[in-house]
Amino acid sequence: MLWLYLLAFCRITIGLLFITSFWRKAWDVPGFAQTISRFDLLPERWSYPLALLFLGAELAVVILVIFGGSLLSLAFNLALLLLAVFTMALVSVLRRRLQAACNCFGASHQPVTHADVWRNVGFILVAAGGLWTTQAAGGVGAGLTFIEMLLLTIIASVFVLVWANLSDIMALFQTA
Repeated sequence: MLWLYLLAFCRITIGLLFITSFWRKAWDVPGFAQTISRFDLLPERWSYPLALLFLGAELAVVILVIFGGSLLSLAFNLALLLLAVFTMALVSVLRRRLQAACNCFGASHQPVTHADVWRNVGFILVAAGGLWTTQAAGGVGAGLTFIEMLLLTIIASVFVLVWANLSDIMALFQTA
């Protein structure tokens, strides 16, 4: 039964993470493309097509997580790939000491910090946990009551809200 809870938590968390990320970036695709350009990893002409590709991939993760079943492994693998790419880009920005904003969840003026990397590492662990438990749990939601799913959704929502804002939370403690 623990597998079912863990898998449902991972599934809901990854779904919420990627729908939030997609939704907030989709409102300003040119801004997201500009962020990709500011990371100075690829030629600028690729920024807009890459922004569209990333948005499409994020939406695909959400759709795959919703449909579940045999698509869950694909969803978690795609989430892992995207999170790994985003994390490597953040690490590259930090190593080169660029003053670029992450814009991971929409427009932001806050430059990339180590907290952004740790945030992604946390979400990578959730996606990896989801992939790992997909095999052990069989079907997600099977055997879970409405109340259990509701509680897991609340817990996952709070986790995403807190973890996605990790850099802001850490900044509060650094100024204190």
